Amino acid sequence: MRALLAATSLFALAACGGEPPAPVSAEGDTATPAAAPAARDGCKDIAALASAMTEAEPFASLRTGNVMLGDQKVDDQFTTDVAPAGAQCKMGQMKGWNAGDPEMFVVNCELFSGGVFDEEENSVKAKTAFDAAKAELDKCLPAGWTARDVGNNGDERTEALIYETAADKARSEGADAYVYPLELRKEYYQGSMRGGRTQGWSVVLNFQASGPAAAAATGETPAAEH
Repeated sequence: MRALLAATSLFALAACGGEPPAPVSAEGDTATPAAAPAARDGCKDIAALASAMTEAEPFASLRTGNVMLGDQKVDDQFTTDVAPAGAQCKMGQMKGWNAGDPEMFVVNCELFSGGVFDEEENSVKAKTAFDAAKAELDKCLPAGWTARDVGNNGDERTEALIYETAADKARSEGADAYVYPLELRKEYYQGSMRGGRTQGWSVVLNFQASGPAAAAATGETPAAEH
């Protein structure tokens, strides 16, 4: 059976109003999130994320703490100081879509966000951010990763690329469901703001992998095993 190509999982990482959530260190102390330095080595962060997909708990080594809601630690949401292509990123852990599915580990990175005003001006900015990120990924991903265009669903403002390895492609051919390991997407959204989604232009870069421990229990192959 050909794989059902599933879109990159969207993980709700935003706080429910109030001040932005503060990270907490592994020791439990509140920490100040580190801003990405202007001269940061973007290739190093992209390579680190690609490598961290294969960890026993994907991306765990790149966490800097847990997201906090008030004085409560959110166990499945994490902060990180990696900044691929200059993006701001958050990490999350979520259950599989169906009973028995492995857990998913995601890194959601925002490259550009522009509201519904100044649509034309922000269109140029979004395109610039998308093209710059594509150039970084093409240059910095380890050997063996390739990109493919996954279409725009009839909206010419949308551009979406999936990056994957030969092993990922082979796995997708025999899987009932397939989650992309890396997606770069530019789009203009005019729909409902429910779920915290912002209207206007956005450029996002998302990494994701299945947890091998959960996958072993069901006999499945981890999503990012290369």
